[in-house]
Order: sequence, then structure tokens, then C-alpha cells
Amino acid sequence: MIKKGFLTLVLFTINMLAFSQSQHVTSAAIIFKQYESEKDKSVKALKIEEAKEFIDKAYANESTSNTPKMWMYRAKIYKMIAVNHGSLDSDAVFKATESHLKCMQPHSKKKNKIMAYKKWPKEEVLEGLVQCGYQLFNQATEEYNSGNYKSSLKYYTAIFDVMPFDEEDQLKRGNITKETILYRSFLSTSKMKNNGESKKLLQQLIDINFNEPAIYIHMSNIFLEEGNTDKALEYLTSGRDMFEDDQSLLNTEINLYIKLGRTSELIKKLGEAIALDEENDLLYFNRGTIYDQEGDIINAEKDYLIALELNPSAFGTNYNLGALYFNQGSETKNKANGTSNNTEYKKWNEEADNLFAKALPYLETAHELNASDKNTLLSLKQMYYMNGDYKKSEEMKRLIESLK
Repeated sequence: MIKKGFLTLVLFTINMLAFSQSQHVTSAAIIFKQYESEKDKSVKALKIEEAKEFIDKAYANESTSNTPKMWMYRAKIYKMIAVNHGSLDSDAVFKATESHLKCMQPHSKKKNKIMAYKKWPKEEVLEGLVQCGYQLFNQATEEYNSGNYKSSLKYYTAIFDVMPFDEEDQLKRGNITKETILYRSFLSTSKMKNNGESKKLLQQLIDINFNEPAIYIHMSNIFLEEGNTDKALEYLTSGRDMFEDDQSLLNTEINLYIKLGRTSELIKKLGEAIALDEENDLLYFNRGTIYDQEGDIINAEKDYLIALELNPSAFGTNYNLGALYFNQGSETKNKANGTSNNTEYKKWNEEADNLFAKALPYLETAHELNASDKNTLLSLKQMYYMNGDYKKSEEMKRLIESLK
């Protein structure tokens, strides 16, 4: 009988402890509801802190640590802390995300149901989870802008757990996509000088055809830094295959070939490609750009003119040919201004004016094709001013200022 009485006492004590712990969840729920209805900001701050204390106790205790009701109120409380009371817990958004994800787990006994507490509809859980996704993204951006790159990476990575549940593409509508997160994560690893992780992230972006030419340049630069010039060139070539008319990729490739002393190799490759596809204006444009950068004005002009004959509405070719004449004109003008010989001055000044006149229609066409290109606007502003067309020069100036 003594043993039986002892057992009864122990069971009673255990039940009391379990009841006590479940009361922590109930207390958290009551106080959180008071928080939601409270108008006074100072009182609200006290209420949310008190609700946090109770839900933390419930989370830490084995008897309540995995109950649906605990996860529900932990999700609600920590989401509110993350959004409005961040100083209470720097990891609040992670705890809120974890709790929402727990609520979204399949119910252990009820088919086609989730673990969320019976009074919390799935739609509300999803809404809270999406809000966590936005909060993670915002905090990741803040951390990155503050120079805390490792921390920003932690926030970005957590968003991937949320994405599979974004059934209505709410995150996507806010431009929070797999591609965006991978790219921003790369920017963080790049700042951290973590080439290994950077290459992994860039390769993932390349594999899913991310619409950003710069990823190929970044990958090339990493391999170049590691001394692997073949791989560096390989990625630039792949990038140009993907983004045929991207000027930055072309310039990077050309500059690398120049740096390696292999421009003749690139010109030869383009010549072979032209022989197979004589109607491809981009091939002439690319070769013309190489000649241009090497100072071979005659061949550059020749290729640009052929490219324009094939495709008169190509912005890059119009701009490059206009810039070629403009730069020649500027050099000749400098020669004229630098001589004391009146005959030479007249000759070079006239030659400069002719080159500027040749440049103008191509630059004006480039401006028509791309009204927001700053380099075109700067050139036109200067040319109109030299021609005495001050009204148009001022117009270009205003357009330049509007781009800032």
C-alpha cells in the first residue's frame, strides 16, 4: 500500500508538472491576444516581451516542445518580434520561420492536414510564412549594405526553405526568386573573397540560364585570379554565346585577349566565323571592336560599315562608329590647337570638322535606339555645343542629369 501511495504521488506530481508546462503555452496565448488588442505602445512592448518569456519556456520543455499549439503561438509571437520588436531577439525571424515551417508539416494522424493548431487555417500559416520570407530578404539586404556579408548569407539561405510553400508566387511578385537569392548570395561570398562558394553559386545561375551577362564575367575573373586563363576565356565565350550583343562581355573578352597578347587569335577566329556566316552583323561588329581597341581605324571602320549595312538599327554599331569618328575628330582638333602653323591649323581644323560631321548621324541614330545611354548623350552634348546648337546641347545636358 505504501508503494502504491508513493506511485500515486509521483504520477500526481508528473501530471502537475505537465499541466504547469502546458500553462506556459496558454499564458503565452492569452498575453499575445492582449498584445494584439492593446493600443498603448509601451504596454504592447511589455506584453510581447512577456509572451516571449512564456513561449520560450514552453519551447524548452519536453512536454510542450513539439505540440501544434506551441508552434502556432511561437510562430505568431516571433513573427511579431521580428517585424516590430527586433531588439528583443536578433534571431527572431529565424525562430518565426522555423515555427511556421513546423506548422506546415503533414499531420501525423490526419490525412491531407498540416500540423498547425486546429484553430489556425493553412492559408494564415502560409501568409505568415511568406511574411517571414520578406523579412528574411529585407534583413539580408540590410546586413549586406552594412558590410556584414557572412550574416547576409545566413538570411538569404533561410529563404530557400520558405520558397516551396509560396503557392501563389507572392515572393516572386516581390522579385524574391531562386535566381535573385543565388545572385545576391554570390555577391556576399564575393565580398568575403570566398572563391569556392562563389563559383558554386555562379555555376548554379549559369545552369538555370539566369538572365544576367555579368555572371560569366564574374566566373571568368575568378578563374583568371586563380591563374586558369583557358577557363576564364571559356566562360566568356559561353557568355557571348548566351548574350550575343552584350557589349560588356565582348569588351571583357577582347581585353583579356589583349592582356594575353592573343588578339590575332581572336581576329582569326572571327574571320573563320564570318566565312561561314557572312550575313551575321554581330561578327563584323565584334571584329570591328577589336580593331578599334587596337587602334586599327581603317579595318574597324570597314567592319562597322559592313555590320550597319546588314543591320542599320544596331545600337552598338551605330554608337561605336560614331564614337570612332568623334574620337578621331577630337584628336585632330587637339593637333590643330597645338600648332602655331596657320596652314596646318586650317587643314587639321577642317579635317576635325569633317570627322565630327561624319560622327553626328551615327550618334543621333544611337540615341534614337537607346535614349538613356549616357555616353551617347555626353558625345552629342559636346558636338551640338561645338556646332553652336546650344538648345540641343542643353537638352542633352538635361537628359544626362535626369539619369542620375
